[in-house]
Amino acid sequence: MSRSKREVPVLSGAYLEGAGSKNETIRRLTEITSLLSSSDISPQNHPTLSSLPPTLVTSTYLRSPDKQIRLHTVLTCMELFYAYAPTPPWDDEETLSIFDQTIRQLGNLSHVTPSHKEFELYYRILEMLSEIKIGVVLVDLIQTESGDKAKECLQELIKAILSGVNVDHPPEVGSHAEQAIAACLEEFESHIPIGVLDELLLAIGQGPVVYVPNPEYSKAVAKKKKGELPEKEVQQTNCAYLVAAKVIRKTEDKISSPIAGLLNGLLGGEENVVKETCIPCFDSEEWGVKKKGTIVATSKEDVNVYSIVYELHRIAPNILTTVIGTVASSLVSGDVGARGQATKLLGRLFGARTSDVARRFAPCFREWLRRSNDTDPEVRETMVKCLVNFLANKHAETDLCELVNESLAKIIEDDPVLDIRILAIHQVCDLVHNATFDGESDDNNRQSTPPISIISADLLLAVGKRVESKNKAEHKDAITGLAQIYHRHYIRRKLAEIQEGGDDINIGEILETLHAECVGKKKKKQDKFAWIPQKVFDCVCYQDAADPEMRNRIFQIVDDVLLGSSKSSSLSQTSRAVGLAMILHSLNDNAKKWMAALFVQRANLQRALGLYLDARLKAKECEPGSAEAFTADAEAMEKLERVADFTAFIGSGSSSANEEVKYAVLKKFHTAKDKHIFRVLSTIASPTHSPNARARAFDELPKRTQSLGNETSSWTKSLAKRCAMGSFFNTGIIEHCIILSQESFEAGDCEMSALFLECVKTASSVFPALAASKEGFNHLAEFFESSRNTSVKQSTKKDMEKFGLVTSISDILAKAASSRPASEDVTTHSQAVQSTETLRAQLLRLCTRDGSPEQAKNSVHAISSLINPQTKSKDLSARIRKEKEEFLPLLKALVNPSRLFIPDDDDSNHKHKSRIVSVLSAIAAISECAPYAFNAPGEGGKKGWGQRAIDFALGAVLLGRRQSFSASMDVDGDSESENEDGSPQKKSKKREASVHSKMICGAIEVLVSHIKSTVIKLKVDGTSSKKSLLEPLSATYLAEIFEVLAKIIEDGGVPLSSVNGRYCKTEEDRAELRRCAAVNLIKLCDSGLGLETKYLSPRMWHVLSSSLLDRDSTVRGAVMEELSTLYSGKFMPSLRFVALITLCVDGEPGHPAANARAANVGRRSASTKAIATTCIKGIRTAFQNYQAQSRSLGRDAEKTFENKIKMKMMPEYALPYALHLLAFRHETPGAAGALNADDSLLDEDELADAEASQRMLKKRLKSLFDPLIKSLGDGADNISFLLRMVELIGKHPLIDVKSSSDSSLEIDLDEVSVNEGEVNEASARMQVICQFARESLLSYVKNDVNLSVFPGGIALPGDLFAPRLRTSQSPINDDFSEDQSVEPPKKSEKAAPKPKKTTVRKKKARSPAPPQDDDSVFGSDEELLSPKASLSKDKDEDSSVFGDEHSFSPPASPVADTQEFDKGLDISPISNAQSPAKPAPRETKKGSSKASKPSSQKAEKKRKSIEVHTAVQEFPSPLSHEEEPSLLSSQESSKKPSGRRSKKNKPSPPAAASSNKSKSTSSRKSKATPVSIESGKAMINITNSDNKSKSAKKKKKALKKPASQSTDDEFDFPHSPPKAAAGRSRKSPSLSSDKSTPARKKRAPAKSQVGQAKKAVASPATTSPTELSPVSSSRTSRRNTRARA
Repeated sequence: MSRSKREVPVLSGAYLEGAGSKNETIRRLTEITSLLSSSDISPQNHPTLSSLPPTLVTSTYLRSPDKQIRLHTVLTCMELFYAYAPTPPWDDEETLSIFDQTIRQLGNLSHVTPSHKEFELYYRILEMLSEIKIGVVLVDLIQTESGDKAKECLQELIKAILSGVNVDHPPEVGSHAEQAIAACLEEFESHIPIGVLDELLLAIGQGPVVYVPNPEYSKAVAKKKKGELPEKEVQQTNCAYLVAAKVIRKTEDKISSPIAGLLNGLLGGEENVVKETCIPCFDSEEWGVKKKGTIVATSKEDVNVYSIVYELHRIAPNILTTVIGTVASSLVSGDVGARGQATKLLGRLFGARTSDVARRFAPCFREWLRRSNDTDPEVRETMVKCLVNFLANKHAETDLCELVNESLAKIIEDDPVLDIRILAIHQVCDLVHNATFDGESDDNNRQSTPPISIISADLLLAVGKRVESKNKAEHKDAITGLAQIYHRHYIRRKLAEIQEGGDDINIGEILETLHAECVGKKKKKQDKFAWIPQKVFDCVCYQDAADPEMRNRIFQIVDDVLLGSSKSSSLSQTSRAVGLAMILHSLNDNAKKWMAALFVQRANLQRALGLYLDARLKAKECEPGSAEAFTADAEAMEKLERVADFTAFIGSGSSSANEEVKYAVLKKFHTAKDKHIFRVLSTIASPTHSPNARARAFDELPKRTQSLGNETSSWTKSLAKRCAMGSFFNTGIIEHCIILSQESFEAGDCEMSALFLECVKTASSVFPALAASKEGFNHLAEFFESSRNTSVKQSTKKDMEKFGLVTSISDILAKAASSRPASEDVTTHSQAVQSTETLRAQLLRLCTRDGSPEQAKNSVHAISSLINPQTKSKDLSARIRKEKEEFLPLLKALVNPSRLFIPDDDDSNHKHKSRIVSVLSAIAAISECAPYAFNAPGEGGKKGWGQRAIDFALGAVLLGRRQSFSASMDVDGDSESENEDGSPQKKSKKREASVHSKMICGAIEVLVSHIKSTVIKLKVDGTSSKKSLLEPLSATYLAEIFEVLAKIIEDGGVPLSSVNGRYCKTEEDRAELRRCAAVNLIKLCDSGLGLETKYLSPRMWHVLSSSLLDRDSTVRGAVMEELSTLYSGKFMPSLRFVALITLCVDGEPGHPAANARAANVGRRSASTKAIATTCIKGIRTAFQNYQAQSRSLGRDAEKTFENKIKMKMMPEYALPYALHLLAFRHETPGAAGALNADDSLLDEDELADAEASQRMLKKRLKSLFDPLIKSLGDGADNISFLLRMVELIGKHPLIDVKSSSDSSLEIDLDEVSVNEGEVNEASARMQVICQFARESLLSYVKNDVNLSVFPGGIALPGDLFAPRLRTSQSPINDDFSEDQSVEPPKKSEKAAPKPKKTTVRKKKARSPAPPQDDDSVFGSDEELLSPKASLSKDKDEDSSVFGDEHSFSPPASPVADTQEFDKGLDISPISNAQSPAKPAPRETKKGSSKASKPSSQKAEKKRKSIEVHTAVQEFPSPLSHEEEPSLLSSQESSKKPSGRRSKKNKPSPPAAASSNKSKSTSSRKSKATPVSIESGKAMINITNSDNKSKSAKKKKKALKKPASQSTDDEFDFPHSPPKAAAGRSRKSPSLSSDKSTPARKKRAPAKSQVGQAKKAVASPATTSPTELSPVSSSRTSRRNTRARA
């Protein structure tokens, strides 16, 4: 009995309670657990076991404070679950408490590793849950009253199991976790609680990889470790995701439907589902992934239904069968958030690599693609990312990828949001750049890199279209991405075989590669990348003034991207040469021109930099502090500013602020003490520098200039990048191109040889030194000699002629010969001389025998360049001697009658007939290259050979004076040349000009070249203070040439010679003659020659203008191109040539008559207008600088400037020429041809033609107004000046210059209105033109500044407009009445007497006399000189007005010019200071010539001074008679308080037109009484002055020194003038005066005046029968609405 009390059974509650300590309790629990697990124990075999379960659930054990006791208690309970299975030995509440403690213990499993001592205990709990499936107990309890608690407990258990698995645990842990959870799920019979599914899906939504905090980072932060810290988060495998995925796959049949129902409920927004689940229905982060498929593990808020759906497609895609449809239905939802989330989810599903959702759900995919046009920008942004991801991952689905390409292309082209387009461009370019070649495998990332074939050509073209975007970032990123794609996928792929072969590769392989890419019926299908270089060079149109960053980027792309950079690219020189040939072959003519413009800018920059470095070195050599040093330093600074004109300053402020920054940067750079900066720059100032010099400059210059400031350092870096030669054009590549061309020719492939020569020709046209290297030039000479070898096959000769090999080589030789480096070695020099002699012999043969016209011309230039170039500037006499020795024999041979003859029409030998064209071309080249030899007299007083050529060209060819010439063959063996290329030429499909028309053109070229070269040499010799060795050309000869060229244009291309006229009857012949005559006439009108003013009469000018409206597109384009050359030349063009821009616009399709049926020339028209705009800006800059210089020199110089020079330099004075030109154009609408109120009488065609004529007139006027006004910006203040000028033009009668004869210009002012034909029609047209001009000008008015009025007189050209004798009403009024003719004065009126008849007598036949001072408002035709020049009287009149070739600055050559400026015309001042009702008296100048005086002295005494002013200030408005008094009174009252201005408040004249002091000052002091006379609808005020002396005194008092005005140096013009005067502000003035001046503020019109001015024009109150109405009433109402606004 006592023995039984002492021995208590182990498997009983009493045994456990008998433990006296903690350790003993733990030991006994361990013993019980071991016993239960070691043997098969059941309650039936051990009756005492029933007392153990109640004891374990007491607070002493299950809820003990000690964690070890709780852990072992749970282990014991797990064993009891097994012993009592299937029914637990506890009630429901006790069972749930055991599971609560079990969940807590399982939570510790994730924190322990297998090495931990308690790991086995926690693992044992999980193992029991897995093997015994204890979790099933909770599933059973869910069906009882404790179901809610059991459900919650089951959720926590699954959660604890999933989170308890660690990456450091053995695989068995994950396996037991999977089985434990799967056992619970499989126990459910039908409905699985949503909470249970939530735990699984939340783990799935986290993704397979998570980011967790990095413990190393925490340690480093705690230790304050210096240096680079570890990453804050590290990537880790998500074990919970792996376990949940296995569970779902294992129980997919059981849980697929519940999961699908849950997801559909969440996506559908079902309230019962949303309330029960803890899964969010929204995406809390726009792109909730840090890396693909991963989210932060510490934040479950990022998990949502969309991330769960995405991850489920990897695990069990069948579950999503119904879910995808639910998601797709949200694509058309009105909720932007739901639509965006659905778009993003489907994009991820469709673009997943392992997914076939796009293929299975094709309707959903097509609906998803439509979201690329969604109204919400965020949705479209999401689509961009998803579409690019689809192309990257699903490139196997080719048909689907085509649809994706179309959607992406549409987004890039049409999306209205800039950021989305830029994002799409970046994504697409990155994708294409990283793509692999077709058939190429990427070993590192084979699956993630798509093949390049998956990218469509249309997608790349869409990116290319964004290059034309106005946004700077967009077009810059687009062209950068395309260029990188081109280099990687085109250049490197095409040149792979050549690169492998190296520089010693066989020429056959190179030719095979080129033929595959460049030849063959223009290729069956153009490569998707071949167009990119053309787009790159089209981007050169972005100028520095508009987008300097884009300009810098283009330089970088061309130098380092297209053919790769020398550092990053491993392409050999041979590969680069072949790549260059491919690029040039892919360019069209327009792209080639832009490419040339880009490299011309680099050449100019190199030249300017070299000049600056030389000037700076010269300044440093002067004695410091001396006057010479200051002068030299100022000159160097000016040259540095010239360097800055070819670079870009990227500023963000106003233009004036940027100018200040620019000046500060240049000053810092110029005064830098580090000499190494300038030494490094000198190494890249030549185009022949090495790549190492470029790399050295890029490396050292930023470091050296860092101390000068960031802005200076950045500018210096930009300077180096623009100046240094890159990998596109350099000496090495050009030498290889020459070698490859020669090898291709030797291989018999003339086509590829010509392709390589084209590269050399393009480079040498800008950088002649690139082809003039020692090896390169020797190869060229050898190539030229071999191409001229008689042993060449006949087939090869045909190919040579077809591809122009000899022409190209001769052109290159002509350009490169003068840039050859001098050889110092005697042996090398002798070899060079021998080689030169051989080359010279071949060139002479090409000139005299079998060369084409272009080849003969190139040969002459090459021979001229071969003359020692060092003697050009050092020894003039030696140069002249060498010229004569070289060219006189050649000229003698060319002038030989056997060569210089007019061919007969019956001569069947085409070679024999066309030789005259080549001979004339060679003679023209000689006259240009060797003027001393050409003008040399003959022996014994005979005519020189050049004069004989002139006589033949002018007398025989053009005028037909001599008609019999020997046509016999030359005796020196020309038959050889006939056999070389004697094969008959195949007739081309397009008809060409005949030999005789080409001969006439060649004769014109001879004459024009002779005139230009002689005049230029005379000027050069004159400036060198030496007596010229050339005799000046006779005025008769020059006038005859001008008249002949004008006559050819006027006759439509019919030659003057009756002999040659019978041969030139085809349209091609006449078009060629018109082109040649017009182009050469423009060449003779270059301001640098000084011939245009004297020899081009107004009639010739009108005739020349007609060539700009030629019906042949070739003629019109060529004339526009030459006019553009005149605009962009060294010298400022005449203003009447600026006015020709009005005729350069294209017509409308369907209405050719509105533009005189002129051929449209497309881009050439727009290009000419752009060049004209730049020219006008340059003219304005020169005008402002000249004006400032005049003011600095005193009153007399300023007076001369105002009276003489301003009208020839101020751009606004081009308007009278333009309007006169349009008035005599028959297509310009006149009063009879314009629309009126009764337009019902016109049929539809006539009405359409009339509307088209009006539109064309507006377009022509706008082509001139745009450059004049828009060039000044929003503050343009020249509109009032132009309006007043239009008013005056309408007042003055027109002179019929077209019907007058140049040989006898007799203008009778009494009979101006006699010619009722041409003049009356032109006058009617002028009224229409003035109305449209006024409306067009008012459309530019945006603010009050635009209508600022300024003082000064306005004059008109006296050779185009006659003086008006009497004006009955304002010429530009509301009705444009026909009573606009000049009327004789009535006896009762004090009218001006008749002007004296002016006659310019004829000097000689065919010699137009220049207009005299009496007929021209602009005074004499002498060259404009500097303000200082007006103070002297004895200098040469022919001195150039525009300074040297780099500026518009005037020289210091004085001239006497005291003649009156406004002879014969009224000069009406515009002054806001005087009241319209009280005008100043007209003052006559003492210096008036006799011709401008009235014929009757008695009438002169009666007519003292007459001035007409309109009642509405400066701008007459078509108001009714009843409305005028109120307007007058309001204007007078607004002006009276202003009072008299003081000297301090004197306003500064605007930059648009400088003027004298307003004459209103003298009028206010005048004692004369104004008499008001009502005439028509205008108030005419006549003031009678007492005598001339009083008027002179008033004028003297009125003359005040104008306020100082700074010069304008903001505009980047190619030839900007130097500074006007020392000490002046660098701030550039605008066309308006200083707004801070009080007087200026008073002068500005009020806003009401602006409105009245617009309203007066837009909505006249009264309409006369002849009034010009708009096309329709609706258009009138729209204009009225805009005017009132």
